[in-house]
Amino acid sequence: MGTPKYIQIENALRSEIESGRFESGDLFYSNAELIDRFGASSITVIHAVNDLVNEGMLVRYQGKGTFVFRSRLYRPVRISENGRFLEGGEKNETRVLGISFPEGDGLNPEVVSRLGLSGKGRYAVIERVRLFDGVPYQHQVSYIPRRFIKQDVDPSYYESVYRRLREDHGLFLSREASHEVTRIVMPADGEVRSALSLAEAEPCVRKERCTTLPDGTVAEYVVMHRRWDYFEQTIDESAH
Repeated sequence: MGTPKYIQIENALRSEIESGRFESGDLFYSNAELIDRFGASSITVIHAVNDLVNEGMLVRYQGKGTFVFRSRLYRPVRISENGRFLEGGEKNETRVLGISFPEGDGLNPEVVSRLGLSGKGRYAVIERVRLFDGVPYQHQVSYIPRRFIKQDVDPSYYESVYRRLREDHGLFLSREASHEVTRIVMPADGEVRSALSLAEAEPCVRKERCTTLPDGTVAEYVVMHRRWDYFEQTIDESAH
């Protein structure tokens, strides 16, 4: 049995959109044009176009027509932050403010859920602050499944969580799959404002990240806040 006509049309149109023939916001073909081009019925054409609308590649406006919403769907993108605050050296310093191992009612249900733990799943909390030239610019709280964290060490042992997980457990978190959300918040909560010397009226950057191992284990859930005046992001998009 051959491929249904509407799928053939859908695949052909998707390839056109992804090839870069259209820019986002361009007017797309009318149903009449597609019927004539593919020699198909209106029902078949509408089915194909509806699927592309549902994928988010096209959008319809009543009385105006169908427009391209997203073109060149898969393009390599590199996102980088200002390396001035990420490099080593005497001006950059990390301080561990504390390590805790919550139990019972002290467990945060949201953290348990983010880490994919059972209802009584245990985790460690590592709170750190980064300073540049003596100025605290980043406050970070890492939630790690407890089995990965030692309890009988000085807090400074975890100045670099990634290094310790690499050396102690052979985990290379910087290479693993992660999901990160960045937003601007104002005001930040009192603990963050105090750690970063922020006024209540000042905004700051908030990032949440989950890193997942190949077997599906969530190895970390991180909540980071950074001073707005120490944040700069560059996005480079490759040609298609």
